[in-house]
Amino acid sequence: MAQPQTYSEYETPDVTSPLWLSHHWPGEYHPRCLRIGRHHVCRRCLALYPLGFLVAVLSAVGLPPWPGAFDPAMIWILSLPATVAFVGEATGRFSYAPKWQVGTTLITAVAFGRALGYELVQRWSPEFWQPVTVFGAVWFAASYYQHNNR
Repeated sequence: MAQPQTYSEYETPDVTSPLWLSHHWPGEYHPRCLRIGRHHVCRRCLALYPLGFLVAVLSAVGLPPWPGAFDPAMIWILSLPATVAFVGEATGRFSYAPKWQVGTTLITAVAFGRALGYELVQRWSPEFWQPVTVFGAVWFAASYYQHNNR
């Protein structure tokens, strides 16, 4: 009977992980992804979504991370660290560092979650869609720049 093939954290399998787990190419799995079982999971997504969804649900049921008077300033301000890290890396100003990526993403996850909490309560909430549109455009532009200047 054939033994299952295993990979070290530095090797990549012959097949890619599903898109919902990692949107990176196999050559980028290390260090951008964590190995969980057979699959590679994007570090940024692993930091952003669980915490963001938790904060969103808590916000929607009336347990926000800060008083409502601080919205939307906190949503915009806390979205900046991950944006600066992403843009800096994409433009070559910073080198990739997993600790910085996860740290800045956790800060932004709280802002994302708070904004998503507004969206859960009221569809098309400007507290959610305005920062998502602005920061999404910035991240897209940085990715486009990176792709065209490799």
